[in-house]
Amino acid sequence: MILSDLSWSIRGTLGRKLLALAQQYDDVVDLTLGDPDIPTPDGICEAARNCIREHRTRYTASAGLPQLREAIATYESGKADIDIHPENVAVTVGATEAIHLAFRMLLNPGDEVVIIGPSWAQCLNNVLLCGAKPVLADKFTEGFLPDVDYLRTLINDRTKIIVVNSPNNPTGTVYPLELLRGIANLAREKGLYVFSDEVYSTLVYDRQYYSISKLYPAENLVLFNSFSKAFCMTGWRIGYVIGEPHFIKRLVKMQENVAVCVSTISQWAALEAVSHADIYTASPRDIFRARRDTLASSLEGAPGIKYSIPDATFYLFADISATGMDSRSFCFSLLEKEHVALTPGLSFGDSFDGYVRLAFTLEVPMILEGARRIRHFLENL
Repeated sequence: MILSDLSWSIRGTLGRKLLALAQQYDDVVDLTLGDPDIPTPDGICEAARNCIREHRTRYTASAGLPQLREAIATYESGKADIDIHPENVAVTVGATEAIHLAFRMLLNPGDEVVIIGPSWAQCLNNVLLCGAKPVLADKFTEGFLPDVDYLRTLINDRTKIIVVNSPNNPTGTVYPLELLRGIANLAREKGLYVFSDEVYSTLVYDRQYYSISKLYPAENLVLFNSFSKAFCMTGWRIGYVIGEPHFIKRLVKMQENVAVCVSTISQWAALEAVSHADIYTASPRDIFRARRDTLASSLEGAPGIKYSIPDATFYLFADISATGMDSRSFCFSLLEKEHVALTPGLSFGDSFDGYVRLAFTLEVPMILEGARRIRHFLENL
């Protein structure tokens, strides 16, 4: 079989590879994927069951159910204190499809995209799928906060987009308002689009969350979100994109040719979720905050590992460079010896090979057991 050059440019994620290898162990503690173990709330599931009982299972408009688009617009307007209308919203197959379609909308071969790292691997891969060049911004001030002066050095006449991910996967960092203002001012000066990945915006624990949408003109801003993390709906595969109405209209034309529309059942479930967001997001946030504290305290003082307690998300990004191992070797060795699966930092950019990501998406007893095994591994290197 002769495959396209483009297909060879896309790398599989190391986290998925570790997860596949972990299946050979019946006692593995899996801290790889950002897949919450918390069941989807009953009210959301009941909305889906009602949809099936009432035979509301046909295609919807490619942009999504009108009721859902309106509810998302209301929800996001309240979060960011800005005016968002249904015509600014398209419902997609998770935030992943939204990001893919948005890149397709804007990028031509040879264009460049500045991605503030560490970055979710699929973001870089989707730029490559457009024949464009991802440029990872991998220098920071304290706490994985990007340096705006450094970002400026990465921008040239081929740069079209700057990608912001706050709260950040994998670090759990939340960008303060003044940093977002600096990024917005730079993007405005250079005439760039800003893509804002806000998938973890409901999982913020210790500081105020701000969206860059408060600071950047709507015609050059594209915002992404998902029901997966906020509402524990990863398998429902539903997210959305927010942008200027003409942009959304053209994106929906692409959606028609990629997925037609999102599952009708998932859309009715999502309508219930977003219509009562404050109720449904509170419990997961409290659960993950407690798990974060458990994991952080359980690893405290372990040799060869350093970390800051994340302000958001359900990830802890730990520096393991003192062990003398790169992230891939560390994770494969840990899996073999202790049956604990982590995601290598290499998955988030070549500059992060001295880190590993731990997802605290398991119940507390399993987190404690995983931390015990990691500590044992470190103490016996």
